[in-house]
Amino acid sequence: MALHRHREEFVQHLEGKGRSKSTIVAYNKDIEQLISFLDELQHSGLPQDLTTGILEAYVDKLKQEGNYTLKTVSRKINSLKTFSKYLANQGLIVSDVAAPISHPEFTPQLPRVLSPLEYRALRDTARSNVRLYTMVELLLQTGIRIGELSRLKRAHVKLDNPHIYIEPFSSNPERVVDLNERAVESIAQYFEEHQHIRDAENDQLHMFQTKTGNPVLIRNIRTAINRAFRKAGIKGATVNDIRNTFIVYQLESGIDLERLAQIVGHQKPTTTEKYLELVESRPDKTSHKIEPL
Repeated sequence: MALHRHREEFVQHLEGKGRSKSTIVAYNKDIEQLISFLDELQHSGLPQDLTTGILEAYVDKLKQEGNYTLKTVSRKINSLKTFSKYLANQGLIVSDVAAPISHPEFTPQLPRVLSPLEYRALRDTARSNVRLYTMVELLLQTGIRIGELSRLKRAHVKLDNPHIYIEPFSSNPERVVDLNERAVESIAQYFEEHQHIRDAENDQLHMFQTKTGNPVLIRNIRTAINRAFRKAGIKGATVNDIRNTFIVYQLESGIDLERLAQIVGHQKPTTTEKYLELVESRPDKTSHKIEPL
């Protein structure tokens, strides 16, 4: 089936564009799912035989099956649109057949924010494992993404002028994030137990490693923190909720909105503004300091 080959080339195209690994995996699975649907229709599998009507039928099937939220359906439509645009740019189809497809309307859920009782319980649960404790504190005190934590290099962690450097990745630009006192304390404790990392001269050495010296993978960080959530009795929480908690807490503490957007790597301040819905009150005077949680 020709579309199978074009799907593989599409994945290579995404890799060449520097898209994140998670995005590439999701898009690949979504296009595989589309091709399976085409197989059921006994479609030729040729890109020139794709039509807007066929793609609309596929989207309707996703909605009617009831296995996906409207948010997930919307994400799958993004995959279709990106793939269709790629086929059009390659001259494999005459026009972008996915362009007319609209996203379903849905009311986005407000971000989940950990209460002080919850994030303190998470911290206490992680405390017996210095590496996990430091990872939790860095997420909680800086608001960085889990992927940024996994990719963090030792050379990019500075305690003399406390800050971390976040490398550019995919569409996210580079940035510098100041470290508050809690973050500095946890890193100092981590370095005390992992002196080979503290004293490393290799600029490419990752801050958090396995016993074999490989960087800790995102999925393993997520698994460890999810386990800590369960052990602490925190229900319905995800790793990304730690980032949400950082953002809301800093807004409540009066940090400047544009400054916060820069800290967490939001490309548009409007993304940060959405969190104001979760803020009960803000001080009249703003600051640029990251307050410790």
